[in-house]
Amino acid sequence: MELKLSPNAIKVLERRYLRKDQEGQLIETPEQLFVRVASAIAIADKLYGVADQDIKSLAESFFKMMVNLEFLPNSPCLMNAGKELGQLSACFTLPIEDSMESIFETLKVTSLIHKSGGGTGFNFSRLRPKNAVVKTTGGVASGPISFMRVYDAATEAVKQGGTRRGANMGILRVDHPDIMEFITCKENNNHITNFNISVAITDEFMRSLARGEDYDLIDPHTHKPVQKINSKDVFNLIVKQAHKNGEPGIIFIDRINQYNPTPKLGQIESTNPCVVGDTLISTEKGLMKMRDLVKNYSTGGIAIFTDDRVGEILYGKQEGGAIATEVKPTLSRNIISAAFKTGVKPVFKVTTKSGFELVATADHQLMTPGGWVKISDLRAGTDRVIIQLAAGQFNYSNEFTFDIQNEYKGKNGRIYKFNLPDKWSRELGQVLGWLVGDGWLRDGDKNCRAGFTFSQEDKAVLEYMKPILNGFYGQDIEEVVRENNVYHLSYHSKYFVEFFKQLGVKACKAQGKDVPESIYTAPKEAVIGFLQGLFTADGTVNYKEEHSSYVRLTAKSEKLLKGIQVILLNLGIRSRIYDRSREERDCFVYVTKSGEDRNYKSDGICFELEISRESVVKFLEIVGFMCQRHSQKIGKFYNKGYYKDSFEEIVESMTPYGEETVYDLTEPQTLTFISNGFISLDCGEQPLLPYESCDLGSINLDQMYKKTAVRCEINWDRLKEVTSLAVHFLDNLIDVNKFPLPEIEEATKATRKIGLGVMGWASLLIRLNIPYNSEEAVALAEQVMSFILDEANKKSLELGKKKGVFPAFKGSVYDKKDASIRMRNATITTIAPTGTISIIAGPCSSGIEPLFALSYYRKVMDNDKLVEVEPLFEQVAHQRGFYSLKLMEKIAESASIKDIKGIPEDVRRIFVTSHDIAPQWHVRMQAAFQKYVHNATSKTINFPHEATIEEVRAAYIMAFDLNCKGITIYRDKSREEQVLNVGKPIPKQEEQTKHLGLAEGQVFARAKEIAPRPRPEVIIGTTTKVSTGCGNLYVTINIDEDGKPFELFTQMGKAGGCAASQLEATGRLVSLAFRANIEVKSIIEQLRNIRCPSPSWEKGQRIFSCADAIARVIERRLVNMQPAVMVSSESVTVPMKHSHDDQLQSSDLDEQVNIVGMCPDCGGTLRHEEGCVKCQGCGYSKC
Repeated sequence: MELKLSPNAIKVLERRYLRKDQEGQLIETPEQLFVRVASAIAIADKLYGVADQDIKSLAESFFKMMVNLEFLPNSPCLMNAGKELGQLSACFTLPIEDSMESIFETLKVTSLIHKSGGGTGFNFSRLRPKNAVVKTTGGVASGPISFMRVYDAATEAVKQGGTRRGANMGILRVDHPDIMEFITCKENNNHITNFNISVAITDEFMRSLARGEDYDLIDPHTHKPVQKINSKDVFNLIVKQAHKNGEPGIIFIDRINQYNPTPKLGQIESTNPCVVGDTLISTEKGLMKMRDLVKNYSTGGIAIFTDDRVGEILYGKQEGGAIATEVKPTLSRNIISAAFKTGVKPVFKVTTKSGFELVATADHQLMTPGGWVKISDLRAGTDRVIIQLAAGQFNYSNEFTFDIQNEYKGKNGRIYKFNLPDKWSRELGQVLGWLVGDGWLRDGDKNCRAGFTFSQEDKAVLEYMKPILNGFYGQDIEEVVRENNVYHLSYHSKYFVEFFKQLGVKACKAQGKDVPESIYTAPKEAVIGFLQGLFTADGTVNYKEEHSSYVRLTAKSEKLLKGIQVILLNLGIRSRIYDRSREERDCFVYVTKSGEDRNYKSDGICFELEISRESVVKFLEIVGFMCQRHSQKIGKFYNKGYYKDSFEEIVESMTPYGEETVYDLTEPQTLTFISNGFISLDCGEQPLLPYESCDLGSINLDQMYKKTAVRCEINWDRLKEVTSLAVHFLDNLIDVNKFPLPEIEEATKATRKIGLGVMGWASLLIRLNIPYNSEEAVALAEQVMSFILDEANKKSLELGKKKGVFPAFKGSVYDKKDASIRMRNATITTIAPTGTISIIAGPCSSGIEPLFALSYYRKVMDNDKLVEVEPLFEQVAHQRGFYSLKLMEKIAESASIKDIKGIPEDVRRIFVTSHDIAPQWHVRMQAAFQKYVHNATSKTINFPHEATIEEVRAAYIMAFDLNCKGITIYRDKSREEQVLNVGKPIPKQEEQTKHLGLAEGQVFARAKEIAPRPRPEVIIGTTTKVSTGCGNLYVTINIDEDGKPFELFTQMGKAGGCAASQLEATGRLVSLAFRANIEVKSIIEQLRNIRCPSPSWEKGQRIFSCADAIARVIERRLVNMQPAVMVSSESVTVPMKHSHDDQLQSSDLDEQVNIVGMCPDCGGTLRHEEGCVKCQGCGYSKC
């Protein structure tokens, strides 16, 4: 059978769903995806004794159903089924109790769920109100909204499972004392952006509202009334805010609990641990400190290393979860999606027997042989933790993070010249290692200098290093021999000292020494050079035939050795640190310059880092010593056997370490990261009980039709077959699901709730020639959904007989004396948002929503427009003979066809959009489906921009009267007034003047001053190719007839979304500046040296970003006047006309409705549909 996918579907699958290798290359086709999912779900029947042949047959049926696009499960199932992660649920509801422990434990669980691919719902109603007294501390509570902001901040930029972003549903009861603050908490569209919020309205409130009475606000902590408030005032505020920007929505909580199938389990509620900034994270660019990771990669984009043993421990078959005896020592590279600061918190220092240390919050979890354990639950002297098993990676770039200056002018006017290196090398690493080991820096006075000390044994090292140092210094400096036969090389220059300080070397005494910060992210050659220099200066080698043989590094600074220990571990070398300190003592007598005898005293502080067992051979092979030091001993090391190193560490202590700013990151594949060598854990669609999850899938109604001689009809036989198969599929999904928490697994399997829904409803109506806003459509909605529910119930009964009822069956609404209703699933149907899967199954409409638009514009350069048309409408237009480009453009401009006379009346009646449909038809359609839906029905009630507050109020009341379980509304353009406002008229002159606080006439005088030059008919230009960290960038600069720069275009391969929109924005603004005669050098200054996470090199120059590349091209062509070489691949003369990649931009839409912002994934437009914010371009959804 042939899989027919639209271009958008292929794009979404490639971007989000298909398997990729470590380099990001696709290794799976769409057909293989469906085979993977079908096989992974069908195998669950093996748990119930089903024969292999029957399982194979079932998998083939599942595959056929999906490949025909008749049914698709929720996104996490498509992403994760058949993979190690294996988390298949779409959403989870988590309890929040009135304690700091519960609040932040739930926050931690939330992060894990988001990273595994799910959304989360919370009922904040149990939290005590703002300013309530906290008896344990004597302080006051901050209230539920403050903690919503905490959850929102933690969720920011979390990309679920590497493919979806974090989304939350927040609920507060209407009788909570903080309800008024909750209703207005999203009044600013930029606040609490990772939450959809709804007020949980009770039946008692609705009765009070009908009577216009006051009602009680109840303190959830004391359960006593604390205030009376008028129900109309509260309801009016809800309506006002929903009219303003669509939030809050409403859920009728008593009605939801009325239909709760398992009341004995409880009532339905609703639909970050961290490390300190100095923690070293193993990344593709070396050991990066967590605070730097947050600073430079807050939205992700860098790969970190994770330890493959995590999966073995958590999911392996060994009894008790222990590690297998033989484990292949491997790490994996996975890209993070976010890194963030979580605040100032109490922290604890964990120290192991070998000296490894980590400072983190008490609830931060570390991997042990038995699984994850919180720091607060570790037992000193007993518990073991897992440390990094194999070598990680160091930076692939040898560039410094700062610019090198080799010429300085002193205050006395003298010129000082140096030959300081401008990139990393092994030699520079060796110099730094020796400087830290047997050298010093002195600054802060006129005697600034860098000094290097060598003993008689170090003479070969001196001869090796002197020319390197003299080369850096730019002068030949000779060593000075002291009376004790020690050689000094001393370089007197504050500029020379400053160079080493920029690399992170400190001017301090021996006890304060540390690894220079730059070494952690230096390339491997430089890191090895540093270790060579340091170990040659302060290291020793001990070889004994029948005893332990080792390499040791001695230092007065324990902090220095701790850093070296982590660097060695990232090279795959295990080490141990010992405290060899003794009491202060006299060592020897020496004579001062004045002839005075003086005792040299030792403070006794001494630490040793020891490398032994099999790691000592690794050290000698990978690092070793400079200038053949210890070569005779080293040769013997290869003649004996060594014990294997253990990568488990006994916990020696956990001690309070005060309060510090702490951070976390999001790694969506394994939920882990390596921190200081430790393995660390990353710290509303369906009403659910606490800890339940929802497993969703949707039947594509647009495939449930058959053609007769005269029309299309619903294919009831196929709908029956697909419904039965889909229930079987979703029930099996529960058995193969790998839940993120045991509490979630227990709660979900207790009720076995599934959520079978539909999509393509509006598309089916069009095929049947039925208007969405008609009595016939509402009646058919009830008929279709009741049919689906009947068939789904039959299948659940059949599965109940074969496999058994859900474990919480006793006491449920199905627990009858005659035992006639033995259901497998407590609930079966849900209408959930289908934004992404409707793109894959499409083109078809989303969920039960009407079509959004029939025709719309794409813009390309020079204001050219391309029209895109809804496929069903385009097909009818051609068949009926009224298709024309001019007509399609007219439809795109009007956003509706109801008043366009060139279109037949019957077509205008059928092809209605959300903009045409009155709100009451939206509510009636939702209510029609809700009658036969066990759980919630997700839908947006669309209003035109001019809708009044009274109309919104009427819709809310209508939803309650028609037995809906909730309602979400959206008024057209209510969120775009500050975002897009396409086509908004320019304010009058006096309004501009008043708004800007300018004198009359000043606005227009300024406009005249910067008016751009008109475009001539013919201009010529050059296109320059620049290699950037994001790909090859092509920059075209066009010159007018006077030789002045006129416009600039940019193009990056086939880049789309944000990349294309940002480049286009830069090009347009630079072009405007050219045409307004802005000085070219000023433009260059604004763009030059802007940095991004992916710098590159081009012809010996560092390109910091695309903006920096544009600046360099402008400088090369317009300031330095370098001509384009016609035979070079770098530049090609081009004609005037130039077109950018034809990507749909949020700024490119004319007169579109429901636009609420820009997609964070692809840069396309976000629209409000199905009670959610979604992007039709790439499938991004906030739900």
